[in-house]
Amino acid sequence: MELRLLFFLVCLFCVSITGFSQKEISVGNYNAQIVVDGILDENIWSELIPAQGFIQLEPEKGKAASENTEVFCFYDNDNIYFAFKCYQTSSIVANVQVRDELEDSDDAVLILIDTYNDGRTAFGFSVNPLNTQSDMRVNDDGNTLNRNWDAIWYSATSVSDDYWIAEFSIPFSSLKYKSGSDIWGINFSRLIRSGVETSYWSGVLSNDYRISQAGLLKGIQPPKQEDKITLTPYASLRYENSDITGKYNSYLPQAGMDLSYIPMPNITFSGTLNPDFASVEGDKEQIDLSGWEEGFPEKRIFFQEGNEMFDTRYKLFYSRRIGDINYGTKLAGKVGDYSFNAIHARSLKNETLAIPGAFYTVGSVKKDILKSSSVGAIIVDKTTDTSSVKAFGIDWNVNQGQYWKITGQLMGSTPGDFMENFGGFMRVAHESKKHHIHLRYSDLGENLKENINQSGFVYDDDRRELDSDVSYRFWLNKTFLRYIYLVSANNAYWDHNGDFNSSRFSQFVRFYTKSKFSLEFRNENESRRVEVEDMDYRFRNTRMSTELGYNIEESNKIEIEMATGMNFDRRYSIIEGDIEVSPFRKLSLAYSFANLDFETDQTSELNLRLEESTFLNILTLNYYFTNNLWLRVLLQNDSYKERNYFYGQFGWRFKPPFGALYIIYAGDDFYNHSESIYYSSKTVFLKLTYPLSF
Repeated sequence: MELRLLFFLVCLFCVSITGFSQKEISVGNYNAQIVVDGILDENIWSELIPAQGFIQLEPEKGKAASENTEVFCFYDNDNIYFAFKCYQTSSIVANVQVRDELEDSDDAVLILIDTYNDGRTAFGFSVNPLNTQSDMRVNDDGNTLNRNWDAIWYSATSVSDDYWIAEFSIPFSSLKYKSGSDIWGINFSRLIRSGVETSYWSGVLSNDYRISQAGLLKGIQPPKQEDKITLTPYASLRYENSDITGKYNSYLPQAGMDLSYIPMPNITFSGTLNPDFASVEGDKEQIDLSGWEEGFPEKRIFFQEGNEMFDTRYKLFYSRRIGDINYGTKLAGKVGDYSFNAIHARSLKNETLAIPGAFYTVGSVKKDILKSSSVGAIIVDKTTDTSSVKAFGIDWNVNQGQYWKITGQLMGSTPGDFMENFGGFMRVAHESKKHHIHLRYSDLGENLKENINQSGFVYDDDRRELDSDVSYRFWLNKTFLRYIYLVSANNAYWDHNGDFNSSRFSQFVRFYTKSKFSLEFRNENESRRVEVEDMDYRFRNTRMSTELGYNIEESNKIEIEMATGMNFDRRYSIIEGDIEVSPFRKLSLAYSFANLDFETDQTSELNLRLEESTFLNILTLNYYFTNNLWLRVLLQNDSYKERNYFYGQFGWRFKPPFGALYIIYAGDDFYNHSESIYYSSKTVFLKLTYPLSF
């Protein structure tokens, strides 16, 4: 009896100090002839032992997934293959057909491959039952996602009465990995939208994309890659008739190229010569009452690779600051515990906006520490013929256990007084898929913004700031409610003279029913000091809103919000709506509108009023003949700017994702109130890219 008790205590002690073991799957190298068609009729699939036993992350954390999922895996000398067999008794939700817009709104499966087995980074590949592809780079143990990253890979799906199948073929040449390693990190995820369910194969995760909580893929022996060069030349022809640029009936032929050289599987050298970014559609209009500058995502291909390394709270490098460029070079990869990304680019002089050309040089490095944490450093230089501005900083991301996260950043810039151009923050968070709580303190110097925003993004400076958010999702599946979601977001800051500038308190609650209706209430209160012409004014900004929605957890949804409040000295009311529908399998429509009305107080000490109210309409249409042949239309109307914008794109990815043909028409008409002039611009654009590998 005593020996058995002693043996039990020893085993308990061993488990307590070593933790529970990771799930494992073994893969073999098979010379099988595979056709990626979504039909698993090759003999190899029936010979493999599937990975099973998915566990819910939500709604019932820790319980077995409501539907069975089988995942098969093997590799050959060129590719690694995966196949999902997803049994499903509920209705399948699949509407998204735009590449890289597949997030959490459709049924989908996801593969996360940690090729360095470092518990921090991974490549992500996902499809829905329509075979819409989405790929991403995951950094900082799931804290940072770069959904703009693209790679060459292949997939196919098929749907039957009781299950659907997703088949993947991922070339080793599309992955970065450490040579000689036979163990990768691996995880699989499945979304079932009808039950708002997320499950993972490796077990109970604390949050989505946690690489450190993945399983192991054993027996993998990827080939030792030879030097690989990919050349992607392009040719384009642009017709322009524009009051904005001053080009009338102008024809401009252009040519350029992108170059990718992979000397080893973990390092990539990239170059670009005279790139043309005209195939990128315009950013959608937004109504923003905050007064701060808005940030937009980077859509240009050259900057996307490794861009997640710059995704800190205060961005010392924000690639949207760079306009058209003559050329650019980049070196990115990982050696040992060090990840790095270096960029050098020359921007063109913009005669219209009187912006001089500049050299941009960026260097960033990250060092893996502890189990799944990192510390990084960055330096950025922008040099023109008349000026030079530098920014530098360090950042850290410490993942302590399953739930605790400590992040921070220190940064400075030149020229100018060091303390006035210095800043940083420290943030401590305890979070999971269900809950979040954090406390952050930031200190930003008086003149930090002017320097940093030459090549980075800081929306304000001269502040000592306290910020704290709390959120929790109560799952109530045994009632008519599916969940209740509560959020409280609070912020206050002072300037360096000790003057109180602003406080903001925001509360939000959402009720989501099993019948897919949702009701949301939001209350925001802000007190802000504004300095105008050496005089201080204090304003109370408020917003009370109610939103009614249907099916907001899925891709076909309707949301209507009504709000009233104060914005500086103006009373306002606003009605906003979003509708996304797929009336046919190949056609998707999205319409959003906002109607903003102001009631201006003419007796206010400071009359900050719009000349008139605003009505904003945005209509997006996507028609997919196939997954890689589509027609896309974007229509925008802004009544205040008197702007009408039309963007139409015919696209054909004949060698996805980079080999493509684009035919584009863009028309932009708006009224410049400051100049009392109407501007009109019309552009027709034809572009062909064709990747070549050597």
